[in-house]
Amino acid sequence: MSHRLMQRELIICAATGEFEIRRIVDDRIIGPVDHGWIRYREDPDSFCWGGGPLAGSSIPGTRRLVFTGWSPAWEGFYISSLGGGAFVSHRVGVDFFCLRGRCDTDSVLVLNHRNGEIEVRFEPIDPDVVWASYAAADGTGRIGFFALQQAVFDRYGAEYHDDWMRVFAVGPAARHTNEGIIGSSHVKKGQITPVVDWAGRGGLGSRLLQRHRVAACIFGGDWIDPDLKNSQEIDGYFLEHFGQKAIKTDIAVTTKYRYVPEFETGGTFGVNMTTADDSLYSFNYGSVYQPSLARRRQHQQLILDHYLAQFNEQTIKTRSFYHCGEPCPVVCKKLHRHYKKDYEPYQALGPLCGIFDQRAAERINHTVDAMGLDAIQIGSTISWLMELVRDGLIPPGELGLPPADTLRFGFAAGSEAFDVVEDSARNADYAEAIVDMILLRPAGAPFRSGMRSAARWLDAAYGTRTVDRAAYIPHGENGGLAPNQYWAPGMLSPMPIMGKYFCYYGVDFVSPRKLGWRNVHRMVYELFSENSGACRFHRKWVEAIVDDVIRAHYDIDVNYEAHQFELARQIYESQGDDAVFWESERIVDIVHQYLERWAEMGLDDPDLHRWVRRFRGDKWTAARAYWDEIAAGIREAFLAGPEAVPRQLSPHQAAALEAKEKA
Repeated sequence: MSHRLMQRELIICAATGEFEIRRIVDDRIIGPVDHGWIRYREDPDSFCWGGGPLAGSSIPGTRRLVFTGWSPAWEGFYISSLGGGAFVSHRVGVDFFCLRGRCDTDSVLVLNHRNGEIEVRFEPIDPDVVWASYAAADGTGRIGFFALQQAVFDRYGAEYHDDWMRVFAVGPAARHTNEGIIGSSHVKKGQITPVVDWAGRGGLGSRLLQRHRVAACIFGGDWIDPDLKNSQEIDGYFLEHFGQKAIKTDIAVTTKYRYVPEFETGGTFGVNMTTADDSLYSFNYGSVYQPSLARRRQHQQLILDHYLAQFNEQTIKTRSFYHCGEPCPVVCKKLHRHYKKDYEPYQALGPLCGIFDQRAAERINHTVDAMGLDAIQIGSTISWLMELVRDGLIPPGELGLPPADTLRFGFAAGSEAFDVVEDSARNADYAEAIVDMILLRPAGAPFRSGMRSAARWLDAAYGTRTVDRAAYIPHGENGGLAPNQYWAPGMLSPMPIMGKYFCYYGVDFVSPRKLGWRNVHRMVYELFSENSGACRFHRKWVEAIVDDVIRAHYDIDVNYEAHQFELARQIYESQGDDAVFWESERIVDIVHQYLERWAEMGLDDPDLHRWVRRFRGDKWTAARAYWDEIAAGIREAFLAGPEAVPRQLSPHQAAALEAKEKA
């Protein structure tokens, strides 16, 4: 497969500081997931990142920075990415980076391209001192991730030209837990902006610091890629498939993330909170046990009338919209002051923890961000511990936590008895105490390897079944991740990579075996985005034409669907028996009550009612059969080959095909 896609990788040895620049001559490598997966298979010590083949183009949404490597939280190969980073990393003059080995001391990796030369060096740093407190040049103080990012920027930023540089860094969670994340903020006019983006799942920040002793990386340079800047060529691809030029198409298919007129809101937080109705998780997923009427009442009184109303008034009406750092018309980043509002962080560290007020949610979200913690993961952990304390299953005093009567946690008195401001603040206080305990107190040690390990310790220590209140997807011997915040069984599936959208996340009822097939379909097409370095918010056009753009421009003779399918299949097969049946009753009940919800709504589906009867009879036996059916569907789909994931045509493509057939 010869083509014009001339990619390069930078291989760095952390132990010696030596590096090598190589041309990519492997036809299996088109994008950053290909690169990371192949290097990982060669050497599991490899920690890789990079951009997609369109990162140097002017096509919006194609400059995500994609990280790959071993996940200490999931116990397997993992993929995590952040917005806008490849827009700057491309200026180093390489497409992919591969880090191996271990620095002698905690370090900053400095990457630059100046005057035709690539510069690579490690600079020692004591991140613990910086995390504790750092005074920026403007006199403001910072802690945690924000402190380290600013300190690295202040020390080395002058080596770069204008704003063509960026920092990614970790926080204290990367030192103390297996759930540390990687963050990076957009730089504009010589300053770090409040627009931060996260490679937030899988604990890759912990891997970067604990295995390689890299606490941060500053990168950029003066290299300019002249490739794929011709607007006529770019518009040609979009006109052929969508009947509109690139920008108009992009705006049309990303409405949710910008502004939806009929909802008078926008972004993931605005749209998802508006449409959640009775499917919103709250109080450690305890909402699934409540009648639909109670859930709807909560949604109206606590979400629509307050939590969402605050967001709409303070962010939507003021048009506080920004992009992630690459020029993009979607401006999906919704801010209030320096707080960025996305659905899943403000859900997991919001209603899931009994917090329904923006001020309280801002406080705990900012704490978690500063600590460099996975918001979804820690939100599930916090809400789990809150429930355990509330129900007397663990003694809070022995863990250094406040007494149970300081909480206002649960549906017991109905949403009318919940003071949305004061009680949200109480719960946010408790959440902060839990974060402090886990990261900084000796009592927090059992919780630093995740909920699964913590539940085993608690159950042994106190003779209880705390595991049955925990919501996580188990994987491997000790790995596990909290599910994404959508009440959908696909989010709990035995797929090779979970905690992302590599599964079918529709809330409609699908029989479990069919769900397994749909999971595989979704993983393949999510790889269209990840492996192209494209933002999934643009997936409606990415999944339709990104392969056509890459094939045509770079003269690559490749079946993109088959390529991504083979990548997904290899990852699936490599996991072997690592998929583990659900260990928690809470997860089983989430699935059971999901089925009951559809039955209550009157869905006339014989398969649904058959599963409802089985769960009512013996929920654990039914759950095992349900899980096995999903797993069987996944296995069948991967055995079936690429034809298991048929391409969905865009409306313009479908109309053109119909016209052609009629002719």
